[in-house]
Amino acid sequence: MARVSYIDLRGFIDQVDRLRALRHIDGADPYLEIGGITEVAAALPDCPALLFDRIKGYPKGLRVFTNATTNVQRAALALGIDPTLGPLDALKAWMEVRASLEFRKPVQVDHAYFLENSDVGDAVDLSKFPVPHWHLKDGGPYIGSGSLVIIRDPDVGWINASIYRVQVHARNKVTIQFDHQGRHGAIIAKKYWEQGKRCPVAVINGEDPALFIAGFEYLPEGPVGVWILQAPSKARRWRFIPDWTADPGAY
Repeated sequence: MARVSYIDLRGFIDQVDRLRALRHIDGADPYLEIGGITEVAAALPDCPALLFDRIKGYPKGLRVFTNATTNVQRAALALGIDPTLGPLDALKAWMEVRASLEFRKPVQVDHAYFLENSDVGDAVDLSKFPVPHWHLKDGGPYIGSGSLVIIRDPDVGWINASIYRVQVHARNKVTIQFDHQGRHGAIIAKKYWEQGKRCPVAVINGEDPALFIAGFEYLPEGPVGVWILQAPSKARRWRFIPDWTADPGAY
């Protein structure tokens, strides 16, 4: 079975492009047009992934990538499975991979590349990003329609990572849509609030697509969600940098 390896989202996009499954779109409007084009493309037989650039009102290079794993080929690619397999064979291959996964402790590091471009406090300005207003009846622009929201249980310390929508309300204010009270994110957040504490969160956009898929898994409490991270290459482990900021700015 051929297996494809990639390092990050950029590498994944390159692999999708090599499979001729990527469409480049320039000049789209973040208000409804990006969302509309994305939905139309998702309904096409080939269901291409889309890479938007030169977005209206923003400079070249501030890009939006959509339909990342909306078909079998790209979901297989994300999970390190041969992307040429048909749906049934891809499912069988994933079940074999999943059965062999073993938990690996994350590796602590002293440096993270995302810290090389950081804004803190009053310098935070989300308006510099082309955040789409996806649907007509959305309450506003959503920077997170596939955001990985990471949150630690205050009682036992286990870390949950799941997909939630994240809406931008102001240059430095967002809300996370914890609207399903039975999901771990809402349960954990409620624990903080009942203790009179702010709930610290980390919101990741542009994550490894394997993380996006893992974030939708319905799993029990504990670290088992990290297993899926091992799927594509997976000599590497999940790396983390502890206490990188004293003020998470989360509520």
